[in-house]
Amino acid sequence: MLRLADRTLSVLETPRGDPQAFLWRGRRVRVRQIVDDWEEEGCWWRDEEPRRVYRVLGHDDTLYELHQLAASGWRLFRTYD
Repeated sequence: MLRLADRTLSVLETPRGDPQAFLWRGRRVRVRQIVDDWEEEGCWWRDEEPRRVYRVLGHDDTLYELHQLAASGWRLFRTYD
């Protein structure tokens, strides 16, 4: 099931800047695999920031979509159970 979250996250990054682990709902989620990643410019008419998007598989077998925004940091955008 798809769930929208759109919440700020604290993310531990690899030396390359990829997500390695993050805090979500009071627990640490380790990234087992980066399934996909891409860049988005953001919608200019909504004044959105450019971002790098990661679709990651957590150690809990949940699929997470993380957004690394250019100026404002990390956000969890959605989860897929």
